[in-house]
Parts: sequence; structure tokens; C-alpha cells
Amino acid sequence: MNDAARPWIGLVFKCCALLAAIFAFIFFMRMQEEQSLTDRYRKDGTVSRAVVTAKEKDRLVTNLRKGRKQTKDIQVLSVRYNPNSALAYRDYTGSGVVPSAPPPTGDPAVDFRFDEVIWVTPDVYARTKVGDSFLVVDTPYSSDGPELIEDIRDFDPAIFYPRMVIALVLAAVFAVIGWRGPWRRRG
Repeated sequence: MNDAARPWIGLVFKCCALLAAIFAFIFFMRMQEEQSLTDRYRKDGTVSRAVVTAKEKDRLVTNLRKGRKQTKDIQVLSVRYNPNSALAYRDYTGSGVVPSAPPPTGDPAVDFRFDEVIWVTPDVYARTKVGDSFLVVDTPYSSDGPELIEDIRDFDPAIFYPRMVIALVLAAVFAVIGWRGPWRRRG
């Protein structure tokens, strides 16, 4: 092996180790962000019945550098719900009367408060039709709009643990190879 290339090979593996550790940190921060959002909905959220008023598929286009674009298909449900519901999520037992939005008045200045859009997964979109109703959770100061009650109830941060472990294992393997690799000068 070329003596001039030896330190560069080690440096490449050390950089890969650093990159894998950064990915583990990103996965951890993403988990914390989603856990915080879910905890806020669980603590301060109110439950309401939402009625689907429209469905549409759309594309989210993100402009990247050098004129490139990234597109992502999204499924959107327009719903009518009661953002001022008095039924707290922590008090919801799964039974009883759940508040819903008042009937439309025909005045857009009044009705806009009860209308919102929700992004859903393709399987939820496929099984939902206009007129269906389901339960949503919203908070008074949420800029994100309501979330499906199943998403809040069933959230488990454990899906992030394998990603973090894999990234940390890769970081350790790359670090060991970078500092103890066969290209190091012996004696």
C-alpha cells in the first residue's frame, strides 16, 4: 500500500464515523420532536368529531439547489371539526358524546374556523370517503391543525431506537477501522 495514501484512508473512515454519529443525533432529535408534539396533544388536546368534506391528492414540491426539485405525493382530507371542543383528550374514555362542528352557515367568515385539512397516509386516504367521520385531537395553540386520535394514542418512540442503534454501531465500526485499520504504520 502506498505510504502517502495510508493517512487518507484512515481519515475517510474517521469522517464516516463522524457522519454516522451525526445521523444518530438527528434520529434522536427527530424522536424528541415527535414525542414533544405528541405529549402536547395528549396533555392539552381536545377531542372532536371530524367530518370529511373533500379529498384530494397533491404533490409537495421542494426546490433544491441548482434548479433541482424534489416531489412528494401527499393525501389531503378536508374536514369540518370543532376546534373549541370542551372534551379533553386526557378525559376521553372511548365512549360517550363527542362534540362536533355546528352545521355550515354558508357564511365563509363564520365557517372557516371549523374547516381544516389533514395530511394522511395512503391507506387512510384509500379507505376514507367524503361524509365519513372520525375523531381528531387538536390544541388551542396548534398551528398544525388536528391530528387523528389513533396517531396520538398509538405513537411509540420505539421506532427510532433501531435507527439510532444502527447509526451508533456504524459509527463505532468506522471509528475502530479508522484508528486501528491495517493501513496504519507498524513500528
